[in-house]
Parts: sequence; structure tokens; C-alpha cells
Amino acid sequence: MRLFAKFFICATLVMSVALLVSGYLLITSSNENAINRELERASVQYKFDRFTLQASIIADSEIIYLFSVVNDLEETADSIEFQALISRLSRLSRDLSGETAFFNDSGLLLYSQMPSDIDFSILDEIASEFHIHNIQTVNEISYIIVGGLLMQGDITMYFFVATDISDVVAQREGMMQSFVRVYFITLLLSMLVILALSAFITRPIKRMNNAAAAIAEGNYDKRLPVSGGDEIGQLSTNFNIMADAVENTIHELEESARRREDFVANFAHELKTPLTSVIGYADMLYQKTLSDEQIKDAAWYILSEGLRLEALSLKLMDLIVLGRNDFTLEEVSTEDLFFNLEGSLKPLLEESSVNLKLNIQPSYVLIEYDLLKTLLLNLIDNSVKAGCDAIEITGKSTDKSYALRIFDNGKGIPTPELDRITEAFYMVDKSRSYKQRSAGLGLALSQKIAEIHGGKLIFGSVEGVGTVVEIDLKRSGV
Repeated sequence: MRLFAKFFICATLVMSVALLVSGYLLITSSNENAINRELERASVQYKFDRFTLQASIIADSEIIYLFSVVNDLEETADSIEFQALISRLSRLSRDLSGETAFFNDSGLLLYSQMPSDIDFSILDEIASEFHIHNIQTVNEISYIIVGGLLMQGDITMYFFVATDISDVVAQREGMMQSFVRVYFITLLLSMLVILALSAFITRPIKRMNNAAAAIAEGNYDKRLPVSGGDEIGQLSTNFNIMADAVENTIHELEESARRREDFVANFAHELKTPLTSVIGYADMLYQKTLSDEQIKDAAWYILSEGLRLEALSLKLMDLIVLGRNDFTLEEVSTEDLFFNLEGSLKPLLEESSVNLKLNIQPSYVLIEYDLLKTLLLNLIDNSVKAGCDAIEITGKSTDKSYALRIFDNGKGIPTPELDRITEAFYMVDKSRSYKQRSAGLGLALSQKIAEIHGGKLIFGSVEGVGTVVEIDLKRSGV
């Protein structure tokens, strides 16, 4: 069951019970007060009637005589004295209020104006000093019956007066009917108010539920409006804080996953050129008869490329996955760098029939050897893929840096594309990249490596003529 329905039902039940209890207490209290007033009035009236009856008995000596004769008779119903006594009591009753009844001291009914169904069992409870009362309903008429022991001279009798209180009972019934009407009208209006309040109170929770569902579906930017400083407002604030934490965590996880994917893609990309060298030299050892010196050189290149791949895998992980850019730059001779580079490229260049020309001025530069070699291999690999048959690498010292230039006579790059070629996964020639299984990551990684060395790759190209790439490296001792 939804919270809205629970709130509505519970509030309606509470309101219904509260109305019923309060109505019951109100009607009961009002009825008890009315009954008590009637009892007090009947008691006062009884005392007055008792006084009137005593005065009449004192003034009428014959009634005293008739009482004494009737009390001595064994059979009273048909006696003249009994009939005379009834007649006298009937006349006395005319001066009294309400309906009356008289009993002798033996409990014999002498005269009664009350309905025959009236219960006079209270007669045995009457004490000489007190009068008692009870309420009875006969033939749908309610009475307050007040009775007591009356002793005057030689006369001892029980005297009862019945007062009709049907109006009080009818008033109670009228109040009950009025309350039922008021109850249902009030309950209906209360239900409408509770319905509106339920919708108002549960609306923020509904919004929160929708926001949580949206976040669960991947809309991590979903937030709740915060209004007021009550518990709902605080909950909305805490929900937004939680959503921010979830969004940040998701972004971190996505970024971590992206870096790992980039690492795998880049590492796979970087495997191609070294593996070409390894396979080329291994094939040379297998296919050809070589001198001991040639075998030693081929084995050295295979070992060198294998060790470089091992070191490169860790450095690529630091660069891509961990986002490091604080690699230690070491002093390296440009002659050693490019001599080793030329040897690594030999199988690739021979396979592609590309002529490599090196015009390198001797100097010492500060580089991260494995990463810079990766950068150069990427640039040369791109030149080979661009269909060139000649590549020239020049290097010369300037006042504060060492300027490297790589020229090729390949297809070139359209001018509008030059600003985007270092974007990850961007490829100028999609069909050629697909055939060569390229992911468009080489130049993006190369740009990162250039930034680690304090420089930047600068491209220039003319379609159908070729491409030049420039990068300035730090010279040692400058």
C-alpha cells in the first residue's frame, strides 16, 4: 500500500474515532446532566408532595381511622372501609404532582395511578429516614419514581410519585440523530481536507522517489528542489548530497574504466611497431644465413624491443590509467637515440619500401627514453600508413632547445583536419584506418608524451605533397 493511502486511511480512522468518542462523551454528559436535573427536581417535588400529604392527613381525622381499620381487616378488597380509603387517597392524589401510589406498612398496594407494569421492588430498600428513586421505562414512557416511608400519627405507609421524563429521553434521541448528521458531514469534510494534506505531505516523497528512480536509470544529474528547513527539506538536502556523491563516484568509475580502455587500446597500438621489428629480425634469423655479428645484432634488437615493451607497458599504465605526468627525464645522446630507432624501424621500413634519412646534429637531450621512442615510432608509423616512400628526420640544437622535424612525402592531411588529428579516436581517413585496424589513438598518446617533455606537436601538411611534424626537446645543461 502506498504511503499516500496509508496516511489518508490512518488520519481518517483517527478523525472518525475522535469524532465518535467526543460525540459519545458529549451526548452522555449532556444526558446525565439532564437526568440529574430531573432527579433533583423530582426529589424536591417529592418532598413538597410529602409535606402536602402529611398536612392533608392531619386535617382529615377520618383517613387515620380508615387506615387503622383496613390494617386490622383480613380481607380488605371488598370492604366498605377499604373502598372509602381508596376514595380518600384518590382525592389526596389530586393535590399532588405526577402519578402516585400508596402502600400500607405491610407492603399492600392501597392505591396507584401508575401503569401496572411499574416495578415496586425498591419498596424493600426504603429506610425510615430516607427516600429512594429509580428510573423505569414502561410502554415506551420513561419515569423517575421517588418513594419513601411516611409516618404520621398512627399511620405508616409507603408513598411513591412517578414523574414522566420522556422529554429528556426524546432530547437524547434527538441529539443522537443530530450528531449522526453532523458526524457524517464533518467526516466527509475532514476526508477532503485529509486527502489534500496527504497529497501535500507525500508530494516531496513522491518527487524523491521519482528522482531516485531516475538516478537508478542513469540520470545522475537529477536533483530535488529544497524548500523549508523541516525534516523533508533536510531529507531533500541530504538526498542531493548523496546524489552528488553518487554522480562523482560514477564519473570517477567511468573515467577509470575509460583510462583502462585507453591503456589497452594504446598498448595494443604500441605493440605493432616493436612486434614488427621483433618478427622481422626473428624471420631474418630463421630465413637467412647470417654471420655471427648479424645474428648478434638481430638478437640484440629483439631483446631490446622486448625489454622496451616490458618497460613501456608500465609507463603507459602510469601515463594513461594513473594520469601521471611527472616522469623523470634523463640525459640521452641523440646519436644513440636515433641509431637505436633506425635499427628498430628497419623491418617495418623494408616491408613498406620506405627510405629513412637521418640528419641529426649530435647533442644531449632530457627525455624519458621509452616514451619518446614511442612518440617517434608513432609519427613514423603514421607516415608509412600515409603511403610515403621517403621519410627524413632532422635534428639541430637551438639556443635553449633541440628542434626535431619529421618530413614525409605521403598523401598529406587536409588543412581543416589538422586541429583535430591529436584527438583520441579521431581518424582522417576512416577507410584506411579500418583496413589497418587503427583506433586513432597514436597521435593522442604522442601529444601527451610531448607535453610530458615540455613541448607540443606542431603539424603542417599539404595534400598530395606530404606532412611535417615539429617538436622541441629540452637540451641537457641549458
